Amino acid sequence: MPLLFLCILCFIGSSFSFVPPGQITIKTIRNQSSSSIARMSSSGTTTSTTTTTTNPDPMSLFQTTPVLTSAAAQLALSAAEQCASTHGYKVTIAISDPGGTPLLVKRTDGAFPASYEIAVGKAKTAASFRKATGALEDSANVVEGRSRAALLSAPFVLMRGGVPIVVE
Repeated sequence: MPLLFLCILCFIGSSFSFVPPGQITIKTIRNQSSSSIARMSSSGTTTSTTTTTTNPDPMSLFQTTPVLTSAAAQLALSAAEQCASTHGYKVTIAISDPGGTPLLVKRTDGAFPASYEIAVGKAKTAASFRKATGALEDSANVVEGRSRAALLSAPFVLMRGGVPIVVE
């Protein structure tokens, strides 16, 4: 089924003479290797041309990003929970996808309620920057009169504890 792209504002403006005389381009894209372009001038005459192009392999237009399976997210959560238990930490653990959307979140016994939002924020920040949130915290802290204070107004959690999962 062909897709139709049309600048509605240009079409309406031309119909009501709000824009100077020019061309309105309607382009139909088909799944085949040809596309048709129709041009209508402000005087009402229509011309049509067809061009043939080689479509690229659709997969060459995308990058592959590793995404945790449910089983892998559960393994990461279990390992983090074991580490927290071993050290006596009362925390919330958040495992997210590469875009920072939580896959699993668990608040351990004794963790304060706000730790949920903090953990999810750290997971999102680590995923978005692809680096540990501790490094971001270091860059925002003032050291010898220098800092990246602009990071403080960004909607990210710049506190130690968020670590990206990296596939090598």
